Amino acid sequence: MSSAASWRQERSAAARKSPRRVAVVLGRLLVAALGMTVLAAGLWGLGYLYRTLDVPIALIGVDGEITYLSTREVEDIVAANLSGGFLSLNLKDISSALEEHPWVAAASARRQWPDRLVIVIHEEVPIARWGDSGVLNNRGRPLDVGEVEELAELPLLAGPAGMEREVMQQYRMFTQLLQSTGLHIAEFRMGARGGWHLRFAEGPALAVGRDQVVEKIQRFLRVWERALAVRLDQIDNIDIRYGNGVAVRWKTEEQTTVNNTVTHSESSGTATAKRATNG
Repeated sequence: MSSAASWRQERSAAARKSPRRVAVVLGRLLVAALGMTVLAAGLWGLGYLYRTLDVPIALIGVDGEITYLSTREVEDIVAANLSGGFLSLNLKDISSALEEHPWVAAASARRQWPDRLVIVIHEEVPIARWGDSGVLNNRGRPLDVGEVEELAELPLLAGPAGMEREVMQQYRMFTQLLQSTGLHIAEFRMGARGGWHLRFAEGPALAVGRDQVVEKIQRFLRVWERALAVRLDQIDNIDIRYGNGVAVRWKTEEQTTVNNTVTHSESSGTATAKRATNG
């Protein structure tokens, strides 16, 4: 076969295959176009559904036991931070804004179908007043809540600036140590030299000092049970800053003169004058 004849046969075969290739390419293009159309329709549908469901919040609910923070305050803070609808609002922004309030220890927000926002509040627990106008929570952190009439009955804690946490820790320890006496601490102060001074709601004051606190309280408890509990209403103050005794000042003039700064020895029961060692 000549080269010319061979070339004509190849050209004829290529011509027969060409329409098939075109059809395949067109088919693929059509499938791709249909896929893009379906995808675009799906995206449009999702967008439409999102816009339909992203309705304005109709109701704000507040969960949690709150005493000092009002529901209206919570709603006002939330309303000021509602930057979108049911789906688009930022829950973290709302929680963060609530936690800036001094009475809020922790806050969270969640959606509730179809148009409700639920706020969960964990309120700070005030344990004591601090100085002239402060309030401490259970971790000893000051709360900037101003004057609150309901807190006037809380114990009064005081001490050098910046010592709030330590004073709170010691207050809690003293409360536990003195639990068996039935006495309630009304005032608890840290002196300039680090000594501890208490006044009980029942009346007497107690000077502890700064060293060997636990040992001194244990000594006080023994003397309290033996001789002082039955005379509670006669006691003005008690001083346990001594190395091995307890000094009692009585309310009546006669007793004050006789017993002023006198230490009652636990071992013998006799009265001997001693000097306070610290605080």
